[in-house]
Amino acid sequence: MSHFTQAKHSTSMRASMYLLRLDWHLEGVVSASERRRILRTLRDEIDTDGRPVQAVIADLGAPRTLAARYGEGGWMRPLWSIGTLTAAAALGTYWVVFLSFAGGMLAVVDSAAPMKAEATFVFVPVNAFSNDQGFGIGWSGGWEWLVVPIVIIAIFLLVGARVWRLFRRDRTTTE
Repeated sequence: MSHFTQAKHSTSMRASMYLLRLDWHLEGVVSASERRRILRTLRDEIDTDGRPVQAVIADLGAPRTLAARYGEGGWMRPLWSIGTLTAAAALGTYWVVFLSFAGGMLAVVDSAAPMKAEATFVFVPVNAFSNDQGFGIGWSGGWEWLVVPIVIIAIFLLVGARVWRLFRRDRTTTE
């Protein structure tokens, strides 16, 4: 790759990273279609400006500040990307704790073999056994096997998308 190509790639990457951060901040203040229009316009302006990308980005200012200017006068919107990440983290945590619970049951029954144990973890029946033919764990359930993860996802998606409002820096007080 030539030096010119590397420099162009580097400046393009800088502009892309700036626009990605701006997109993140715009999510809370403008609609998705408006966000796409703003980002497309800024991308075109950055690409056509004759100055170095660093200078153009410096003139635009911090992504958070620029997003706040675009959203001035509008109402704050939920951040669904943060909600999605929160829901994914909560679901992952649920599975880790669930599998740790099942593994713990297996360790107990294996240490006292032959033995069989049954327990319930957040409405899901869990079984563990150990005897001279082998050992194993299992779980079964009807509606609870599907409903529990769906409820976890729904709760954490909504909480994650809305909780950011509690931590806003620019809180206005009404007198």
